[in-house]
Amino acid sequence: MKALVRILSIILLLVAGPAWADWPSGSAALGARDHPKVLQRFNGEVQNPAVSDYVARIGMGLVMVSAHPDDDWRFTVLDSGEVNAFALPGGYVYVTRGLLALVNSEAELAAVLAHEITHVVEAHVEARQKAQKDALLSGALNALATGIFGGGENRLNEAVRSGVETAFGQMGSYSKAQEFAADAGGIELLRLAGYQPRAQADFLASMAANARLKARAAGREYDEAGAPIFATHPAPAERQARALELAGGADGRLGRETYLMMIDGMVYGGSARGGYVDGQVFIHPELGFTFEAAPGLRVQNRASQINILGPGRATLIMTGAPDTGDLMDALRGWAAQVPRNQRRSNRLEYLRRVEINGLEAASGILRIRQRGQRYDLRMTVIRFNDRLIRFAGKTRRGDREAADLQWQTLTSFQTLENGAGQVAERYVTLHRVEPGDSVASLAARMEVQGFQREWFLVLNGMNVTDRVVPGMLVKLIGA
Repeated sequence: MKALVRILSIILLLVAGPAWADWPSGSAALGARDHPKVLQRFNGEVQNPAVSDYVARIGMGLVMVSAHPDDDWRFTVLDSGEVNAFALPGGYVYVTRGLLALVNSEAELAAVLAHEITHVVEAHVEARQKAQKDALLSGALNALATGIFGGGENRLNEAVRSGVETAFGQMGSYSKAQEFAADAGGIELLRLAGYQPRAQADFLASMAANARLKARAAGREYDEAGAPIFATHPAPAERQARALELAGGADGRLGRETYLMMIDGMVYGGSARGGYVDGQVFIHPELGFTFEAAPGLRVQNRASQINILGPGRATLIMTGAPDTGDLMDALRGWAAQVPRNQRRSNRLEYLRRVEINGLEAASGILRIRQRGQRYDLRMTVIRFNDRLIRFAGKTRRGDREAADLQWQTLTSFQTLENGAGQVAERYVTLHRVEPGDSVASLAARMEVQGFQREWFLVLNGMNVTDRVVPGMLVKLIGA
């Protein structure tokens, strides 16, 4: 069976080969158009040339054994704590430093890049962008999202274009067939480049473990089939099984210590440049603001927006926009961007000017309908440092409790003064296991909020039954 799967994989690559001869028409232009939006969405490139060069070198090594060795490729490490990897048409491939923190060897990094390279050369990315656009056009809140404090008008097509999300087991619109094809093509590239092919299955296992732990830390149940990062994708267990079948018993280089040495000292999680989530509090030292999510809500930090999620599909999204003058006019102009077919009313209700911790603000409610459900969309703008902070809070019609929690959250927005609320950046640090060290003793040194043992195991690609041995290099998180 294993031999048959490997043969089928090779046949698939050979059959697909002629289609890889040239980029699809306009692919390079599409990638070049959207690259700046990706940088805005994910907080720009990491400020670490050594890491960037290392990732690019690994990527180009894989490209050289692909069907597109002579085309222009661009590998970018994004300064985001999200665990994320994706690609744009025309050879643009991205990984985040959050993903690099989860990876445990050069072979695993190569597996991520090889998977994305295969999506590009098989033109899956163009198909995903069309499907993604169709999906985004039906969402009112997506029409409201823009780069946080980013310039330009917040138009629907800009939200669509900046909506590129993840691949390799993350959100996106790839079909199961495309994901399996990218897995098969990626494993073949690993084999051709001399890496250990089973590294792809190993990283898929880490992705699943990371998703389970994040759900647990947030107090949510974890459903592999329904988890957001795997929605519309084959379940991780199924992909792992197939990846192991395709890898077979083939050997190759792993490059574990080489890789770990390269990421030693890399920023982990939030940064001063992109802001921190510290429990219920969000702090942005560089931009100079903070707010606190009400109990029961959880904060997701995205470079282009901040999501505050609650029960009953209640969602509060914070974005930024240019200050265009009168706050009431800004509020009405923002509401006008909601698609007409989703508005139950043509104008904002309960319009009022307010003051939030010494800052000018205005707020109103727009009645909307999504998927047959009625919602209230409270829209609030706050003038802050010659910009506008915008909060869009969606709650089910009549859910007073959810609305009150969102109002409590957005009215906690305030300016940081005299360095208040500063949080030290945390970093990936390495430790060479010594006699007497144990998982428990090393996990106790992890500077994370709760679940120290669990995070130690996940970040080091270990199972609950695994033990550390003297001489082993492990990752810790520290200030």
